[in-house]
Amino acid sequence: MDGKLAPGLSRKLKKVLECRTDSPDVLSSLNTLSSFYAENTPQSRRNLRSSIEKRGISINVDFLEASRAAQQALDRVEDEVNALANCCDKIAKALNSCSATTGDIITTTERLKQELNVTTQRQQIVSCFLRDYQLSNQEINALREEELSESFFKALSHVQEIHANCKLLLRTHHQRAGLELMDMMAVYQEGAYERLCRWVQAECRQLGDSDNPQVSDLLRTAVRCLKERPVLFKYCAEEVANMRHNALFRRFISALTRGGPGGVPRPIEVHAHDPLRYVGDMLGWLHQALASERELVLALLDPDSIADSPTTNQMSKSQESNSQKIESDITFVLDRIFEGVCRPFKLRVEQVLQSQSSLIISYKLSNTLEFYSYTVSDLLGSETALSNTLWTLKDAAQKTFFDILKIRGERLLRYPPLVAVDLSPPPAVREGVSVLLELVETYNSMMLQKKPPFDQVISALLDPIIQMSTYVMFIIIKRTSPIDCCVLYNCTNGLSVSWTSP
Repeated sequence: MDGKLAPGLSRKLKKVLECRTDSPDVLSSLNTLSSFYAENTPQSRRNLRSSIEKRGISINVDFLEASRAAQQALDRVEDEVNALANCCDKIAKALNSCSATTGDIITTTERLKQELNVTTQRQQIVSCFLRDYQLSNQEINALREEELSESFFKALSHVQEIHANCKLLLRTHHQRAGLELMDMMAVYQEGAYERLCRWVQAECRQLGDSDNPQVSDLLRTAVRCLKERPVLFKYCAEEVANMRHNALFRRFISALTRGGPGGVPRPIEVHAHDPLRYVGDMLGWLHQALASERELVLALLDPDSIADSPTTNQMSKSQESNSQKIESDITFVLDRIFEGVCRPFKLRVEQVLQSQSSLIISYKLSNTLEFYSYTVSDLLGSETALSNTLWTLKDAAQKTFFDILKIRGERLLRYPPLVAVDLSPPPAVREGVSVLLELVETYNSMMLQKKPPFDQVISALLDPIIQMSTYVMFIIIKRTSPIDCCVLYNCTNGLSVSWTSP
């Protein structure tokens, strides 16, 4: 036992002795070994290593068998991945090839985009030019062929805008284009105005067929447009005047002879026996007709004056001049309209005056004619036919009144009354004073703001009475009778008492 062991055996033995048997790995290995190490025989101990190796190989074989399906799946996945990798490589090669071949296309596309932007801007400019300097086909048809409607006036307004825009072109280096466009628009404009004038004249002829015509909005718009052409506007105004002239003449004659629809109101000539009512009804009818005709003409020739009312007292010179021009046109048309009724009205009033012998009635007729003369002159103007007719008839009525006064005075002086037995004033004095009081009452009831002087009437009425009294006094002085001198006193006293008594 004292002999030394071989070095290799000694190291192994030392290693075995130093190995710890209580470690978890050793215990786990021993437990596993006990599961297949059945007999502890020398043979078994000699084959322990091979048994362990066989056991490991068996476990590995079982693992390989168990993982074969997963291995096959992984192989398939690897094949798919490899196929995908090949496809990606092909796509990458194709993309590289496309990038190289589409570079020119991308450059061309960018260039085309820039050209498209420039073309779009040019298209917008052309559209604006066409809008501001050209008429569309619909507008041309509206100006030339279609029925007159709102589209016609819109197209005409566009023509005027284009004509104004062409003036701006003349200030630039596009003068030739501006002149050509201006000439083209002038042709369209003149044709449209001529067509509009014919249409307005036709509409105005229809107004003459109705007693109560209504002015449509379209006709008002047409007349408003025609104001841009004074000559055409004058033609239309004359057409309105002629049509309404004939219509008013027919209405006046119908009112005199036939009356209203169904005989209501009755014909004016039914009251021809009553001069005041007869002349008053004719004057009232003319005044009412003047108001309605003025409203019609105002609505037709100056529709803006009805829709718009001035809000300030200050007006520009151009507005004032335009207002005066419109008022002159309205006066011309109304004068022409009422020119036809002047003659039949004048003849009838003159017949009344010629057959008139009443002093009071002739004076009332003179006042009535004077009142309507002022009223019509304010509405129609003082230089018109109807105003001149009324003033002429007023002068004729006044002349008739003073002629009756003159005849009355001459008769009184030619045939002075006899002196009454009771020395009272003669009936001519009392009658003259009564007439004078009635004339004064009529004078006070006049509706004129500025009444005419009344001195001439008083003189024309009282002077013959005073002259008659003076003549009687002269006869009395010749008689030198103190009793008869009372006659003159009674005459003058009768005048004063009757004048001052209520």
